[in-house]
Amino acid sequence: MTDYDSGTASTLPFSVSVPGYRLRREAGSDAVGLWFDAEQQSLGRKVTIKVLKPQFEAHEGARREFLAEMDRLSQLDHGNLPHVLDSAREGTLVLVVERIGGRTLEELLVPGKPAGEATALRVARGVARALAHLVEHGFAHKNVTPRLITLREENEPRVVTFRNVVTLEELGGLRGRITQDPLYVAPEQLGGEETIGPAAHGYHVAALLYHLLAGRPPHEGDPQEVARAHFKETFPSLKRIQPFLPVGIYDFIAACTARSPAERPPLPRVVEALEALVDRKDPGLSKPEAKGPGGAPRPRRRRRR
Repeated sequence: MTDYDSGTASTLPFSVSVPGYRLRREAGSDAVGLWFDAEQQSLGRKVTIKVLKPQFEAHEGARREFLAEMDRLSQLDHGNLPHVLDSAREGTLVLVVERIGGRTLEELLVPGKPAGEATALRVARGVARALAHLVEHGFAHKNVTPRLITLREENEPRVVTFRNVVTLEELGGLRGRITQDPLYVAPEQLGGEETIGPAAHGYHVAALLYHLLAGRPPHEGDPQEVARAHFKETFPSLKRIQPFLPVGIYDFIAACTARSPAERPPLPRVVEALEALVDRKDPGLSKPEAKGPGGAPRPRRRRRR
């Protein structure tokens, strides 16, 4: 049996042992798995290990879900996502990824205290890159939220993937079920006839960027009120709160939060625009044209001379 730190009964179940790794402490859990901070003994490398909960060892459905997660995450290889390092598919199911711990984005979002422009753009760019990589592989993230985004050196984000990577088809099937953090939920995820796809991720990133720069989320209140506002109300203007930011930031947020996903830029274009903004360049996105009744463009008023 592998040597490991026994910890205490409250932090580390004594029955858990993974050959080749020294378990340090329990770091979290989800419906089917337990997460541990650990150390790979051969390399002295810090890792995070997810194991199937003991009560599900003989549960066919739970094992199938865990194995499917392994298959999905093993396809991903991006600096803004945790890399899969190892796995065990027989007996106790084990998934080993780069250490996930550290400061979360939630800790950076202090109410009433906007993040700096450079930090906000860097975080938004990293999250957008991660989401675009998922989409390239036919996947999506079902809950883009600050508590599932960790920050490394220079506030470079890493999006936690455990039990949150779904296929694009599965994402569409979640309409009306609030798996996405209501603070950033796209309108089409709540109802209507619009297709739920990669454009929802563009909305998530723009709403998150708004929160970072404004020091408060786009809509406030209880979760139901916030979700209703995203579904029914016009996305608020950041310029009214922060009037001295580059115009390109306002245009970016407006373009990515258009009511219809068809009017938003595709996700690769979202990444390109954020790359430009980080480099203090024009993102090349324009504010969507306001629509009148029936979806027709509103006529422009002539200026009086």
